[in-house]
Order: sequence, then structure tokens, then C-alpha cells
Amino acid sequence: MATLAISHVTLATEDVERMTGFFGTVFEVMPYFANKEFSEFVLKSGFRVAFFRPVGKTAKTFDASGSRKVFSLGITVSDVDAFFTRYESLNDKLGGSHEGAPKSHPWGEKSFLLIDPDGNHWEVTQSPSQNGMLVNRKETRNVRAQLPVGSGPRSGGSRS
Repeated sequence: MATLAISHVTLATEDVERMTGFFGTVFEVMPYFANKEFSEFVLKSGFRVAFFRPVGKTAKTFDASGSRKVFSLGITVSDVDAFFTRYESLNDKLGGSHEGAPKSHPWGEKSFLLIDPDGNHWEVTQSPSQNGMLVNRKETRNVRAQLPVGSGPRSGGSRS
């Protein structure tokens, strides 16, 4: 048996329609499926993002009102500066917030933190790789070797 991939994330919410509208509008993607209880988006990479309202047995396991400050979800865009400018123009209408303009990181990416109306944290990233995925550690080994001690991704920064 082999682990193949992390294929999806499913987020509990009290308002599936609001989160479906927010995600679809902000990330410019149409839902693959959507109703009042559940929605699912399939990104170009094949990764799926779903929102659901915990009812019945799932309400015993999932809490839509729980803290969202223990994780962030990474999503890669082709131009993070253009995305940020567009998001700021939509923010009053859609809700949510951000932690400031995109900033460049020593490992070659540029990102900012977007917080959706439910409080989920989305690290919106522009990656230097061709496929939009995070850069392979082998490719960044030389970059990290040039960083001062304690400034790399494992020094308490946003990358583990």
C-alpha cells in the first residue's frame, strides 16, 4: 500500500451557499456540484475543495463554529499581485479580510494570507514552478544554504 496524494479538503460551514459564492467568485472557479448542504469545486490540478453543513451524524463529528486559526490552506494562482488587487475590489461585497499585500519569500514564492467569511485561512501563493506546485526542496537547497541561520522555512515561518 502506498499513499498517493492529498486529494481534497472538506470544510464545515453553517452557510454553504455563502461560502460557495465566496470561493467561486474569489478564485474564479465554478462549482462541480452545489446545493444548500454541500458544494464541491475541482481545481485545475484535480484537487477538490468542498463545503458542507454538518447535520445528522456529521454534526457529532464536525463543528462549523470551531476555531479556524490552527491551519492554513495553500492555493496557487498565476499572478498573486493581480489576484490581490482583484480581491481588494471584491472584499466589501463578499466579506473576509487579508493580512496585507503579497510579500516575497527567500524560497522563491510570493504570497499573502486571505481570511474567508468563516475564518478559514488561505495562503494565496504565486510559485516559480511551471505546474504551480510548491518548489521541490532539491530545487531550493542552494537558496536555503545562503540564508542566515534561523531564517529558513523551518524556523517558525509559514512553511514546514
